[in-house]
Amino acid sequence: MLSVVLIDDHAVVRSGFAQLLNLEADIDVVAQFGESAAALSWLVHQSPDVAVMDIAMPDGDGLSLLRQVRARRPGFRAIILSIYDTPAFVQSAIEAGACGYLTKRCGPEELVQAVRSVGAGGHYLCAEALNAMRCAGQPAGVLKELTPREREIFTLLVRGESVRSIADNLELSHKTVHAHRASILGKLQCNTTIELVHFALEHNLLAHC
Repeated sequence: MLSVVLIDDHAVVRSGFAQLLNLEADIDVVAQFGESAAALSWLVHQSPDVAVMDIAMPDGDGLSLLRQVRARRPGFRAIILSIYDTPAFVQSAIEAGACGYLTKRCGPEELVQAVRSVGAGGHYLCAEALNAMRCAGQPAGVLKELTPREREIFTLLVRGESVRSIADNLELSHKTVHAHRASILGKLQCNTTIELVHFALEHNLLAHC
């Protein structure tokens, strides 16, 4: 069961998301907050699997809250939910430590998918966020150390696919995909999948993923 906390200053939005997520047998909304201060006080003592957070808050902003919580709990996993989808907002969210980014135009199914992906240890960027970050240019030689199979898996990881789904889609064993992932991380000097997303952003690779 994935425990989820909702942080949004619009009560109607929070209520709608809570009802939607609670319909899923594997998701439980355990808390809701409309202000950063109250959320921070709760989050430093609790450990939900996923937080779904708005950027705009009446007493601060979601990114500041995200940084404060991660400073105390580095493993904190959050999805930023915002009306904004500009490159600056998306990149700021990822740099603050967000594991996912959704716009408020996302559909119910996408919200559920994002929560499950982030709750399982992955990450999720909606199509609008990916499109906002797409830049012209070729990847040049930054991926030259990767084998063709590793490049394929790199692309799927950056898209937010889990090891399990990659294994199923490519008809590989989970062990093989884990081995490729470890090799990719080593060659690109990254420690986690979210760092691969940072790498893709820094080298303008999202247009090719």
